[in-house]
Amino acid sequence: MLESKKKMAQGYSDLKVALEKGKGSAEEIFPVFEKGCREFTQTTKKVPPEPMKHFLSQVRLLGEAIEQGNTAAAFEQMEVIKKLKKSCHDNYK
Repeated sequence: MLESKKKMAQGYSDLKVALEKGKGSAEEIFPVFEKGCREFTQTTKKVPPEPMKHFLSQVRLLGEAIEQGNTAAAFEQMEVIKKLKKSCHDNYK
């Protein structure tokens, strides 16, 4: 589980840099982030299934925004994901 959390955190950070500064390819980074998210949601026992499903749906929307080249929507989704992470930590950590 720790490895998947690291993938999520690093992927999120790398995506942010790619989208903000053009360093790296968001299209190439996103699958690593998504994989970390999926691995984490499959292994953690602390969070109920419904919040996890919602989180993964927001990750999917981020991927769609990136795929479409919609940077504004990608930034919006990253903020949603950031808030979900904070809420999850507040509720389940």
